[in-house]
Amino acid sequence: MRLLEKLKAQSPLVLDGGLATTLEQAGCSLKTSLWSSEVLKNNPTQIKQAHQAFTDVGADILLTSTYQASYQTFSDIGMKATEIDQLYNTAVNQIMEATTDTQVIVGSLGPYGAYLSDGSEYTGAYDLSKEDYFQFHKTRIEALVKRGINDFVFETVPNFEEIKAIVEYIVPHYTNQTFWLSVTVNEDGDLSDDTEFEKLCAYIKQYAERIPVFGINCSSVAGINKAISKGLKNVPQTIALYPNGGAQYNAVEKEWESVGNQGLIVEQIPGWLDQGVKIIGGCCQTTPENIKSIKEAIETQ
Repeated sequence: MRLLEKLKAQSPLVLDGGLATTLEQAGCSLKTSLWSSEVLKNNPTQIKQAHQAFTDVGADILLTSTYQASYQTFSDIGMKATEIDQLYNTAVNQIMEATTDTQVIVGSLGPYGAYLSDGSEYTGAYDLSKEDYFQFHKTRIEALVKRGINDFVFETVPNFEEIKAIVEYIVPHYTNQTFWLSVTVNEDGDLSDDTEFEKLCAYIKQYAERIPVFGINCSSVAGINKAISKGLKNVPQTIALYPNGGAQYNAVEKEWESVGNQGLIVEQIPGWLDQGVKIIGGCCQTTPENIKSIKEAIETQ
């Protein structure tokens, strides 16, 4: 089922949770530049099992295991084009086998900062031309379109210039696909590169047809709530929120350094629904058990 079709038929919708967290919970080591793509490459059945766990707890939307899976990421470690293509086959096959026709499969597109594998998706400390951003993203988009994926989320995007490249330069190339944009914010509720969130909202409001779903992911509940008050609740797009568990991530050691509180997400649900949020899930540090709690909380409202 397509994303906008599902939103029209039913809302709010429950998104899945942290794929990497679920893989780690199953004993997978992700301490490489490939992140969860390491498992896609070496143990793909674990990817299917993680997807299935989110299906089993009632997630309406599942994201593909391609957040870190850019062509550039794989070519940098010496993989050939044919090998990379096979990984995309695997990613799509695993999620299709773990979902039903009533669920929505969305292609996960990590930002350029995720490719850098240094935590840049939480700082936005990088700068490319619009054409360079397009070249980086297009091979993955086109590989997934070829394999039947037509709904996409650019997620964890921290950089205003990358956002503008996505909205103005990349998305217009694809007329039959739907694109959702999800950004990261700091503890003040501003974009991770320190762009004022009010400025981002004023910008994104102009592109409701091009970007019909907009929101925040892999940020703290506190930061998200500040962003809501800075204008997120007033954008015309469908709003989607999927926070992380609240802990701090060490990008050098590739591990979480503090303990989060996933229960905070569930506590926000009544207020978020009142403010018009239509898609709620989890990002890093959230598990199928947490998504089950989110679904139950939504169903009781």
